[in-house]
Amino acid sequence: MNRGYAGYYKGVYLRSSYEYAYARYLDYMRISWLYEVEVFDVGFKLFKPDFFITDKYGDTVEIVEIKSKCQKEIDIAKKSLNIVSETYGIKCSLISYKELLVIYRALPFSLNSVIDQWINSEATTIRKSLKGELNGHYNMKHTEEAKIKIGKHTKALWASNGVAKVKMIEGLRKSGLSEKGKIKVGRKVICCLKCGEEMEVLITTKKQYCSRAVAIKTATQAYVQHRKILHHQIKNHVESWSKANAPLVTSIPLNKISTFLKPLMDEIAQIYDVKDIRVITKAVLGKDQGRKALMLYLKEMAE
Repeated sequence: MNRGYAGYYKGVYLRSSYEYAYARYLDYMRISWLYEVEVFDVGFKLFKPDFFITDKYGDTVEIVEIKSKCQKEIDIAKKSLNIVSETYGIKCSLISYKELLVIYRALPFSLNSVIDQWINSEATTIRKSLKGELNGHYNMKHTEEAKIKIGKHTKALWASNGVAKVKMIEGLRKSGLSEKGKIKVGRKVICCLKCGEEMEVLITTKKQYCSRAVAIKTATQAYVQHRKILHHQIKNHVESWSKANAPLVTSIPLNKISTFLKPLMDEIAQIYDVKDIRVITKAVLGKDQGRKALMLYLKEMAE
C-alpha cells in the first residue's frame, strides 16, 4: 500500500513513498536530481523515468526508475531502461524495495521511519486526491495536439465492441449516466458530515462523507467510543452484582466457577448483548483473561 501515498516534496509531486525515500537519500548524499523531466519512446510504450541524476553542469549522468515489490512491473521497467541505455548511451538503474533497504543501511535513519514520515505527512494523500493541490494533474492542461489525440482515441473506443467500451459504459452507469451524454439519475449537493466540504452526489446516494478514508476513520472512532462506554457499563454491572451477592461470592469454591457465573453471564448477554468471556474479562480486568481471574476479582470486590 505504500505506493498509494502520493504528495509533494520540495515542490515536486512524487507518486509513492518509495520515491520519497529515494529522494531523501539523494538529498542526504547531496546528489542533484530532477523528477520525470523527459519521456522516451521505447517502442512498446512511452516511458517516463522517475529520477534524472545530474552533474554540476545540469547534464543527466544517470536515470533511475523506482519500483515496489511487483516483479511484473520490475521486469517491464528493466526492459524500458535497457532500451533507453542502449539507444541514448545513458546509465540506467532500477531501485526496488530491496535496493532501498540496502541503501538505507548506511544512513543514520531507517527506511521505515522515512516511509512513516511520508505517510503521516499533511503533504501526502492515499493514492490520488480527486481534487485540489494534492492531485498530480492540478492546474495542468493538455496541449491542443494531445486533446486531438485523446479525442480520436476515445471515438475509436466508442466505435469498437471491445472490453474498453464495456468498461466505459459501466463507468457511465456508475456515475449516473445510462449511456453517453444521457443523465439517468439527478444530482444534489451535500456537505460532508465530518469536514463540511460540499460535494455533488447522486440524489439516490447514501454517501455522507467526502471520502472513504474519512468514513472509515469516523466509523472507527465511533466504534472505539461505543466500546469504551460498553466496557465501563459491564464493569459497573459486574461490580454491583458482586457486592449484591457478596456472601455467595466469597463462599463459592474455585471448582464451581462456571456454574456460579452463569446467572451473571446470562444477565450481561441479555442487557449488553455480550456473551464472550474474553470481552467481559477485558472490560472488567483491562485485559483478556479467563473465568478464574474474573472469579478472583469478584471475591476481592465482595470482601
